[in-house]
Amino acid sequence: MAKRILFSPIGTTDPIKNYKDGSMLHICRKYKPDKVYLYLSAEMMEHHKEDNRYVYCIEKLSEMIGKEIEVECIFRPELKNVQVYDVFYEDFRGIIRDIEKEMSDGDELIVNIASGTPAMKSALLVMAILSEYRFKPVQVSTPLGKSNLHGENSVEYDVETYWEMDEDNQENYEDRCIEAKSGNLIALLKIDSICKFVNSYDYMAALAIAGEIDDFISNDDKMLINIAVERLKLNSKVVDKLLAQQKIDLIPIKSGNQRSLFEYALALEIKIKKGEYADFIRGLTPLTADLSELILKSQCNIDINDYCKVNRYGIRKFDTRKLNGTDIYETLQNEFDGNFKPNDVGTRQMVPLINKYSDDNVLKQKIMEIMDIEQAIRNLAAHEIVSVTEEWVKEKTGFSPKQIFELIKFLIVKAGVKVSKEDWESYDKMNEIIVSKVRGYETLPG
Repeated sequence: MAKRILFSPIGTTDPIKNYKDGSMLHICRKYKPDKVYLYLSAEMMEHHKEDNRYVYCIEKLSEMIGKEIEVECIFRPELKNVQVYDVFYEDFRGIIRDIEKEMSDGDELIVNIASGTPAMKSALLVMAILSEYRFKPVQVSTPLGKSNLHGENSVEYDVETYWEMDEDNQENYEDRCIEAKSGNLIALLKIDSICKFVNSYDYMAALAIAGEIDDFISNDDKMLINIAVERLKLNSKVVDKLLAQQKIDLIPIKSGNQRSLFEYALALEIKIKKGEYADFIRGLTPLTADLSELILKSQCNIDINDYCKVNRYGIRKFDTRKLNGTDIYETLQNEFDGNFKPNDVGTRQMVPLINKYSDDNVLKQKIMEIMDIEQAIRNLAAHEIVSVTEEWVKEKTGFSPKQIFELIKFLIVKAGVKVSKEDWESYDKMNEIIVSKVRGYETLPG
């Protein structure tokens, strides 16, 4: 008699999440397999050891439907880096090849492509697209097409209670299984790619791929990605217009100058995260100048604009007539050994004023450090052909890029920007929203 076999990686939504079946259990509920192979990474093994939750739920389902389901667990305790695609592709090939060797003519192999990490899903999707093995790939949409909430894992998982409260145990449960077709599989791969690009802050690439699968990504979700594109370009007018259409708030700092400064700083931090250290260094000059000006105003009650003029080209310069006879002019002349030229308005001119008029010694130390860093390496990075690495920055300045950014964060607070720890995670929170929306469209048309 022909048998039905299920191979399923295990993920964080298994076996039950938000009082609904996770993908593995839902496929078992619909297809009633004779045997299930559960693939568990190191993290999932810990949950299995805690309460036997995956096997327990299959056994309870077996009792409910009146059919014995054999369960075999495949343990991978060494799998702690669960985002490496190559590892899973080779491992899954071997496992599925061994399963097929034991199958008889007429047996059916089902593979759950909805559970596990993106790397696991991608590996199985590629295998399905290449038709290397004769299995049926099954996708499971999340309840109501929404992304699963993950807060429940923060408390103790009571598997017996979850089973009793599983709404899919009702006779009229909603079948969320989808047998993926080749076009859908390609779309799923591209959705995985979109999410990876979003999480690596490459929003242009994510948007380009989203445009290739219009049938699977909504216009609203593409607009969200476009908001990220424009935000990283610091195009606040377009961002605000798109956010108003989406009726969503992603920008933590609202006031004009403070918002510009903070968003610029966030964009610089992304340069560090992406290893674009040359761009990070080049971006320091305007940021340190703006920071110095705001600090001078908020900490020393000096508005540098009171001593400046704007020429016909819109460029701000010091105004000798406004400076003459002032203590500020004397300070600047002393700083430049009597050779102060009232032209530039930048960090080099404002830091001496902060040093004289501020009583905050820590602030004065930090502002001097950031000025020295900026002076030491900006010309090297801008005018010489050099390989700007993390080590190069450390060698030239004594600070790593991350340490430099910690200085920036300190000075932003001193500049009067009311920013919280959560605000600094603004881009990552935005990425989470985009990814959850895009993955919500893994309910693919047949």
